[in-house]
Amino acid sequence: MLKRLARISRLLALPLTAASLAAVGLAGCSTTGPADAALEDADTSNVLIDARGVARLAPGERLSVDLRARDVVAHVAFDGLDFSRVDLAFGDEGTAPLAEVMAPLFSHPYSPLEAADGRFVITADPANIPELTADDIAALEVERMIAREHGSRAPTAQPQSINDCVEQTIYFYVDIVINDTVQSILCAHTIVVCGSTTCDMQTHNGHNYLFCDGQESWTDAKASCASQGMSLVTLNDAEEEAWVTGFASAYSTQKWWMGMNDRASEGTFVWDSGDAVSYTNWYPGEPNNVSNEDCGQLNRFYPEPGWNDEPCSLHLRYICESD
Repeated sequence: MLKRLARISRLLALPLTAASLAAVGLAGCSTTGPADAALEDADTSNVLIDARGVARLAPGERLSVDLRARDVVAHVAFDGLDFSRVDLAFGDEGTAPLAEVMAPLFSHPYSPLEAADGRFVITADPANIPELTADDIAALEVERMIAREHGSRAPTAQPQSINDCVEQTIYFYVDIVINDTVQSILCAHTIVVCGSTTCDMQTHNGHNYLFCDGQESWTDAKASCASQGMSLVTLNDAEEEAWVTGFASAYSTQKWWMGMNDRASEGTFVWDSGDAVSYTNWYPGEPNNVSNEDCGQLNRFYPEPGWNDEPCSLHLRYICESD
């Protein structure tokens, strides 16, 4: 996805003159000013929204991006962008301020403003993002947020040190109400997650816990814990879970691996430690095994509590616990 976005950026990263604003209008973006059809034949299905273009608007003028027009994919370069001057339009249904639409995501643990390339993508139809498979789109309909890994900046996609990093693309659905009609848009952005040996030890009720900031697959996280004579964390009751998630969230409100998994037998969840399963706290609707999710994690629904299952290959922070 990053390579595709870089190619699009090179094509679209031009000053938004009066003529190029007209081309934006053909793609579903328009201003209140006059239109110039000089670039009518330009490829306008991809639209760049950036600070330079918005700064060229006349006083009081706003940029409106119609996501219902011609399969529009809007690429938002957020560095210095005045979001308050950009609207999202949905054909005849009406418009909504971009800042208002994106506000819940801007404060989310996986905020689009954390994108590694300084931009995020929005579109009304997930089919407009070619790397999403039919299974991914089906998963989005259920989960509303998924993460997929599309490559690595290291020779392998298995982080083992601070220098080994993986690109992780986060996809969100956002629902907004315009004139009593619910409109859904998809937001996508890419972050870089890296492995590390940085772990902080805490003690609770006679057990040691390692909160490891490096992001690993579930299998590598399990191996890392085992190398310390520990297992991925087991949560035996609500009190222990509250203590663990409180500490984990102090380090990061993003997702963390725990020991719960059904890798050996689908639907039969066990703890990595081998302890009996005496307590669970799955979020409503979870676990659902969407896209072959066999490993349990915390903080998927932060700040709401509740466990979630994820593909074990995803690279997340992790928590180890002593026996």
